[in-house]
Amino acid sequence: MPTKHIKTENSLVGVGGDVLAELDTPKTVSRLFYDLQKLREQSELPTLQFDWFLLALDFLYTVGAIKLDAGLIRKLIQ
Repeated sequence: MPTKHIKTENSLVGVGGDVLAELDTPKTVSRLFYDLQKLREQSELPTLQFDWFLLALDFLYTVGAIKLDAGLIRKLIQ
C-alpha cells in the first residue's frame, strides 16, 4: 500500500493498476513486463524491477483480478 515513504506508482496497488490497464488483450509475462517498462519510460516514472512486477502479479492473482491461461495472463475484471 502507498505510504508517505512509498509513492502510489511504486506500490503494489499502483503497479497492479498499471498491469490491469495494459491487459486490454491477453499477454505473456515477458510481453506485459516489456509494455509496462515502455509505459513507465514514457511517463517518466522510475524503472520497474522484475521482482516488484511479479509481486504485483501475485497480488492481482490472489484477489482474483487475473489468471494464467495457456501461458497468457488474462484480466478477469472489467
